[in-house]
Amino acid sequence: MDRRKMLALLGVSPALVAGTPSYARTAPMATPEATASIKEGLIIALNPAITPQLAPRIPLAPRLDKLDGKTIYLVDTDWGGMGQNDGILEEMKAWFAEHTPAVKTIIKIKKGNFVTDDPALWKEIADNKGDGVVLGVAG
Repeated sequence: MDRRKMLALLGVSPALVAGTPSYARTAPMATPEATASIKEGLIIALNPAITPQLAPRIPLAPRLDKLDGKTIYLVDTDWGGMGQNDGILEEMKAWFAEHTPAVKTIIKIKKGNFVTDDPALWKEIADNKGDGVVLGVAG
């Protein structure tokens, strides 16, 4: 593929880049080796390739055979922040109350953002003998 076609596919006019030099900017590094290589005109880059090793596999929890008499935690991952996503969880709780009144539902908002762990919440669910968790974004 020639350069003009490639630039056109990227949405860049070949006329804009013709004859224009481009320079890579490097962030200042704290190590003397990195500073020396920057002075020599070398660019330091991280390799974005993934490792060929798979993460350890953990099996899913078994499904509940029935919901009657069970305690289900409705856990919001707080995707939008500041606990503003509880509307859908309230709707789910109301649905359970209307359609399966023998199910006890408890709404919780996970601390931190959606990728951080909340060991205190998982301990609370285990200590209170929670039978199931619906975990997700509720907004």
